[in-house]
Amino acid sequence: MTTVVVTSYTELMASIQAQVGMLGLRLLDFDDLAGFPAGLSGKVFGAAQVKRLGPEKVFDALRAAGLRLRVEIDPEQQVKMQTRISESYNLRQANQARPNNHASPVSTALLSRVFKHLSRSATKARWADKSPQERSEHARKIANMRWKARRKEMKRRARQRKATHKARRNGNHQQS
Repeated sequence: MTTVVVTSYTELMASIQAQVGMLGLRLLDFDDLAGFPAGLSGKVFGAAQVKRLGPEKVFDALRAAGLRLRVEIDPEQQVKMQTRISESYNLRQANQARPNNHASPVSTALLSRVFKHLSRSATKARWADKSPQERSEHARKIANMRWKARRKEMKRRARQRKATHKARRNGNHQQS
């Protein structure tokens, strides 16, 4: 297979499918090679294309087909985009403050997910150091906070039902 310029998902899937055809593979065998569930390739490469591959699966398919992805600058498209940027957007200044820009390049959500097991063991250790009375008091405070939030939500819903009922009643009187 020669170098093919791909600018869309559909073109990428067609290139992978062509390579699979050149290799003489059945789609079920390709599923096995790529680590896909049996039948996925038929749904992805078939005439109806009822499924799409996510980012990780695309790279699994590329590897299984013996292909690699090469990203390069498209001069025509770059000129078009630079024109649109200069006409429509203000360039970001290097020292410009950005909302939600944290000092760490790693997101808090990612860190909490990665270190969840450590957090659990630390929580267990912290609870183990407390006396039964302290644990009981802490659990009572948590339960009270939960009930307080639940009561607040129930009051909000009751007000909402009351307002809806009042609006319906007023609407019905105006129609008669």
